Amino acid sequence: MARKVRVFVKDSSQHVILKSLDKLTIFRDESDYRAFVTILQECNAGHGLAIHAYVLMPNYFEFLATPANEDALSKFMQSLGRKYVGYFNKKYNRSGTIWEGRYKSSLVEDLKFLFDIMIYIEKKAPAEHIFSSKQKNLYNKKDDVVTYHGLYKKLGFTDEQRVQKYSTLFNAKSDEKKVEFIAVCLEKQNVTGGLEFVKNLEKIVGMILSSKERGRPKKDSIEKGKKMYKNLVILDKENHKELKINPLTDLNFAKSATHIPLLASEVSQIGATFPIVFTADETPSLVAVVSLGADSLAITTDGKWITSYVPSYIRRYPFSLASTKENPEQKMILIDEDSSLFSKSKGKQLFKKDGEKSETLDHAINFLTSYDAQMNITLNVAKIISQSGILEDREISVGEGDEKKVLVKGFKVVNREKLNALSDDILADWVRKGIISLIDAHLKSLNNIQTLFEIVQKRQN
Repeated sequence: MARKVRVFVKDSSQHVILKSLDKLTIFRDESDYRAFVTILQECNAGHGLAIHAYVLMPNYFEFLATPANEDALSKFMQSLGRKYVGYFNKKYNRSGTIWEGRYKSSLVEDLKFLFDIMIYIEKKAPAEHIFSSKQKNLYNKKDDVVTYHGLYKKLGFTDEQRVQKYSTLFNAKSDEKKVEFIAVCLEKQNVTGGLEFVKNLEKIVGMILSSKERGRPKKDSIEKGKKMYKNLVILDKENHKELKINPLTDLNFAKSATHIPLLASEVSQIGATFPIVFTADETPSLVAVVSLGADSLAITTDGKWITSYVPSYIRRYPFSLASTKENPEQKMILIDEDSSLFSKSKGKQLFKKDGEKSETLDHAINFLTSYDAQMNITLNVAKIISQSGILEDREISVGEGDEKKVLVKGFKVVNREKLNALSDDILADWVRKGIISLIDAHLKSLNNIQTLFEIVQKRQN
């Protein structure tokens, strides 16, 4: 079984736990605790990890932290684990590891779960236990390990105000369902976040990050529709050494997609034919609406895109890309193993006879890398637009009154009046950054809602 993919999102915290082997007591006296804290601070000095909450218990170390970059957490944990093993084995005259295995981590949706996880961690510390961030966050005592999170700082203008408000949260009755959810997410290394947050991450990494227990997406979301990828697996040069790929000529694999995620650079091209909207998520993305509730209207009966330009989201199939926390420098290539584009008898080889990547595979990897970089830029732009408050809910429907039938809902568009009401400095900044050009293309594309009906009518005829 492949290792669980660790997901990194800039400025998002991670809930982490490192357990001892067979519940070995790794802190046998106070000097062990103090030695671990010293090593912890030394290891963190160059790795840019802001620790917001932590607890040291006899057989595990658990904490909440925001990594400064993609490999900050993994490098910190490797260094910490190795150095404390050296200290412990020397002191107690033993050899071998003291750790259960790899640390477990869960990416956190901070706005919804930050304080819940801080409290979850700190409530594990006994009342008089001093090796916990509770001493600082709850009692305002000195602790050089802890760095306040931005949300904690917003609790008040002074340390006393923050402690008072955090104390209120800390002493409130626990939501047992939320506590269980946090525990399960960490144990299974799932994302600790709401459905919308998780779905947005899935768009970025191109694979499912949620567990089946989370349930299906809401029916009123524009996100409904079958996914293109049916069986994503890690590309392996041994298991797939004979695999060949054929040209992307038949797009029927995307026939059931009701919307297509877009890069900011594609809005003008795709918007010339289809309406471009913002998803109604807390972290919205740009999508082209290509359906009125049934199959895609952008793909013809013979599997062709109806215009000359095919969106990057479609063109990257049957590949996808993700990063691993063990080696963030190296990208993990995924393929839809069930794709009809793959064959062992015809097409272009993915690997050369010596096991090295072929030119075809190199080209695919370069495309994926460029796509992910541009998608991150697009999501940041969509976030800026959303935070300005100029988006409003919209739906596509037919008929009126009792005869009204909603065909597409769960999306947002820019309100022109709210856009014009923004301050001059914001508008000027958006002009320089190209955001206004994107918004103009988006607004113009909304005229193509009628185009969807015209395509339906032509196909019916």
